[in-house]
Amino acid sequence: MLGSLTSPSNVLALDTSGPACSLALSTAGQVLERHETGARIHNERLLALLDELFKEAALAPRALDCLVLSVGPGAFTGLRIGTSAAQALAFAADAPVLCVSSLEALALTHQDALLAAGLDAVEVLVDARMGELYRATFALGERGLAYEDEDEITTVEALTEAPALSSRWGLIGDGQSLPALSARGAEVGFQEPSNIVRARALLPLLAQREPGAREKAVPRYLEGRVRWQPAPAPGMPVSSA
Repeated sequence: MLGSLTSPSNVLALDTSGPACSLALSTAGQVLERHETGARIHNERLLALLDELFKEAALAPRALDCLVLSVGPGAFTGLRIGTSAAQALAFAADAPVLCVSSLEALALTHQDALLAAGLDAVEVLVDARMGELYRATFALGERGLAYEDEDEITTVEALTEAPALSSRWGLIGDGQSLPALSARGAEVGFQEPSNIVRARALLPLLAQREPGAREKAVPRYLEGRVRWQPAPAPGMPVSSA
């Protein structure tokens, strides 16, 4: 185990699962960050931000001891770019990777605010399009977040009937902004409608969990009822399946 952020380990945390490109580098007792949002931010800025970060730290990428990576579910292109970059860095440095759910990463980003509000549960809802949502729920206690319901893909219809998590709960993610779910957020104690992760929030996980093989740092997708199919060739009938 690599220990706390005050250890001499060089650890890079990375998230590209949503609208932000977020990096945090723990080195020599400090945490350096790069965090930008915008259209096409991952493929246009990720490599430049990594270069800036390593230069500021005067650290070679091969000096990394470990990476912490948000692997999804989330934006397809962002996840592919982020995991590819993380794998390349991990192989170059011969470093392990701690893979984290992007839904847990969202909850961790707002953990302090949730605890300050005196809440004991939080639901993360991310719009997966086509009437579906990525969902996870967490209990909040003295030791921080703990999974209640693991990552799943569910439907708007199912959530309109789902009960509140508790009398003191919060909602995170853009899924709560769907009109059909407006009543669900009417009485929560905390609301954050964005899907923006701060990579810095992932670093403390290394004091609790062991990183794994870098080969397993791949995008994590959840398959729903709507499945992608290639467009039919001209003149071919369209399948109704």
